[in-house]
Amino acid sequence: MNKGWLYLFVLSIVALSCDTASNIEPPEDSFFLKYYGNEGNQEGVDAVVNTDGTITLLGMTDEIDFGKQLYLVNIQPNGLINWERRYGDARNEIAKDLIITSDNRLALVADIENSPTEHDILVLTLSLDGGIIASDTIKFDNGGTPTDETANSITQISDGFIVAGSTSKLDLKPTIPGGNAGDTRDALHVRLYDDLSEYPSTWRKGTGPGTYDDGLKVIEVGTNQFYFFGTSDTPNRDGDLSFYVLSLGATGEAISASDFLPGQLQGANEILSSVITSPVQSGEGYLLAGLSQSGSDADVLIVKLRKDLNFGNSDIQFTRTLGKNLGAVDNGNVSVFASKASGFLVLTNDKSEGNQNFYLMKVDNSGFPEWNDPIIFGGELDDRIGAVLELPDGSIGIIGTFAIGRDGETKMTFIKVNKEGKFLE
Repeated sequence: MNKGWLYLFVLSIVALSCDTASNIEPPEDSFFLKYYGNEGNQEGVDAVVNTDGTITLLGMTDEIDFGKQLYLVNIQPNGLINWERRYGDARNEIAKDLIITSDNRLALVADIENSPTEHDILVLTLSLDGGIIASDTIKFDNGGTPTDETANSITQISDGFIVAGSTSKLDLKPTIPGGNAGDTRDALHVRLYDDLSEYPSTWRKGTGPGTYDDGLKVIEVGTNQFYFFGTSDTPNRDGDLSFYVLSLGATGEAISASDFLPGQLQGANEILSSVITSPVQSGEGYLLAGLSQSGSDADVLIVKLRKDLNFGNSDIQFTRTLGKNLGAVDNGNVSVFASKASGFLVLTNDKSEGNQNFYLMKVDNSGFPEWNDPIIFGGELDDRIGAVLELPDGSIGIIGTFAIGRDGETKMTFIKVNKEGKFLE
């Protein structure tokens, strides 16, 4: 793999087209790199395509004296801004996930930082112009002492939403055989009605088979049945972290044994960071992606599961390791997206060359690379990915964070490239 050549090639494009944080004039309107935000630091986390073809970007900004606020930007396909909104108060808000609902609302989830070790979860539904429709704050306590809740995703279900994440409140899940001794953190799955009021207390909000559990996503698969995906430590692998999936029933209780998915090697931690439903054209099922971390190095691990799970070895269609030797990445994130033709886009961070950059791949329906080499985007400082998505015309959109200038100011960044990951027609 001629990784260095790709890196320099993309850097040359970035250097020519990224003159300032507020005004970027790309060589073509079709494919570009643009920054969003004014003075201060901004970060890019997630993006969705609206039914009118515009793109809504989610991230954070700290340009005003209110701490870090949620930052939403709606852009045209050529990157020009239609509107931008800020949400939050004097505390830091940390953007996590953005979706567009079946009835054309935006729904997002974020963490509210009350202190570095204590968070609540903020849930918002918005109109397509950014107006707030409903909001809810998810928080718990132990005997009056607030506990720490963090979110990873929000998913629409038939009568509302489910937020997945983790909590330091350790009595939300049922007692498992042998007791819950040694628990440090449990996976969280909070069910909300469409107006964001919380589901009755009969719905169990916590689960997890290990002493450390983190819920990434919940997907509704049938009447009163859900698949829950997360990361857990596993006693049968010396406490290493692994991907796992289980089935939840009508009241949020686990109705299957936890299915731990095979990782790369003993002694490595496999941390799940993306789950998507694989459509027909890519082979029905679920694609899971995350990093396999061992020491100061990381690889991308993807696992494809079949559509109907029986929670055994036959659930796995394939396991692949991609993007080997990525280095000690600071943001262990992987984003995947199913192409409308076939195959999957895979985006992660790469720090093997010193600075941290964006690392984009495409794999086929069996998980094998479709491109001869990955595409690497980056500058002279450390950059962090947010998410990858395919746009209606087949081009690729990438949201993330670029560090620019001598002082390392960060900017929400959106990159639009062709279906091969290049700034070319």
